[in-house]
Amino acid sequence: MVKLGTYAAASVIGAVAVVYHAFYSREQFYPAMVYLSTSKISVLLLLNFAFVVLYAVWQLIKMIFLGSLREAEVERLNEQLWRELMEVLFAMTIFREEFNVSFIAMVTVLLFVKAFHWLAQKRVEYIEITPTVSRLSHARIASFMAFLLVLDSIFVHSSVSYLLRTKQASVSLFFAFEYVILATSVVSMFLKYSLYMGDMWMDGQWDNKAVYIFYLELVRDLLHLSLYLFFFLVIFINYGLPLHLVRELYEIFRNFKARVTDFIRYRKVTSNMNERFPDATAEELGRSDATCIICREEMSTAKKLPCGHLFHVHCLRSWLERQQTCPTCRSPVIAAEGGPQAASQRQQQQGQAPEAYFTFAFSGQATPANAAEGNVSPEADQARARMQAAAAAAAQYGSSFVYPATGASGTMSWYFFFLLVLTLFF
Repeated sequence: MVKLGTYAAASVIGAVAVVYHAFYSREQFYPAMVYLSTSKISVLLLLNFAFVVLYAVWQLIKMIFLGSLREAEVERLNEQLWRELMEVLFAMTIFREEFNVSFIAMVTVLLFVKAFHWLAQKRVEYIEITPTVSRLSHARIASFMAFLLVLDSIFVHSSVSYLLRTKQASVSLFFAFEYVILATSVVSMFLKYSLYMGDMWMDGQWDNKAVYIFYLELVRDLLHLSLYLFFFLVIFINYGLPLHLVRELYEIFRNFKARVTDFIRYRKVTSNMNERFPDATAEELGRSDATCIICREEMSTAKKLPCGHLFHVHCLRSWLERQQTCPTCRSPVIAAEGGPQAASQRQQQQGQAPEAYFTFAFSGQATPANAAEGNVSPEADQARARMQAAAAAAAQYGSSFVYPATGASGTMSWYFFFLLVLTLFF
């Protein structure tokens, strides 16, 4: 902190000295301003002073609304900052004709505002998983989100007003789009935080909370996808191919597609839960641990998944909104297409061992021979069913985008090939 304070003091002294020299040597306002705006040393010292002032404002806002940052927040800040710097460099190639000191200043302010949004999102996530949070922390994060929304609205109004006044495409398109995206993210964050507060007010017994969060994120992704497509077309028409948006557009589309797929699966699974998942009997509840691992409470009634694990019906419904797999063993709750026999044939084609060799008996040793003869205990049947479900789950995750197997490199190769083709043609 001592070195930082020394640097800030030296920056202030340098800026004051160059301003004093300009007015003392030119004696009039206009010649002094021309000198300050044309002299490279003067511009450098003034930009350095502006950066110090912006950093001081950063520290002040952080101290008021956030306090000291946690390690996870600092890590998120560093990761996102490097990513955004690359995006800005790509954007500069599109708006290179309007590249000037004002553009650099506006980009710097945009990065600072984005950093505040990243920290707010990370802090909200931390509050949601922390059992005890003080009222002061709730007041600070709520006021911080309101402050960010007002800030985004001011910049959006300024950029849109400039576009309407000039009636021509300019770099203000870029800033208007960025601040609109930030404003919608803040609104989504605030609504999600409000749902969390409502659930906390109900002592965590709000069963429909996850449903509303699911629909909120679905609408947010749809809105972001629409905004990215609109901005992509506007920039493409007026400037050419916006390379800095290709990756963002690809990721937004991929996330929205995955969310829609999850939504369709969720509706398919929960439409007939009573018929799909039978009620657990009293014997099954007594034989296994009668604690729901989702809510960590005892179960008097429960639903049984195909893998044999038991859960509260409302807990299971909330879980299936995000994952269509068993919370315990990660086996899919929906049978693979073609049934277990088709899954077994696919595994054998991939060189995997049949499930029969993984059948265990707790009251004796089971082999493929006596399994074929039917001399397998009920516990072994249950273990066999769980192993089959686990094998199906492994096949499902192996073919997914989140847990890529051999096809992940192919997907990314097609993505970069798509970039190359667009670059060559446009």
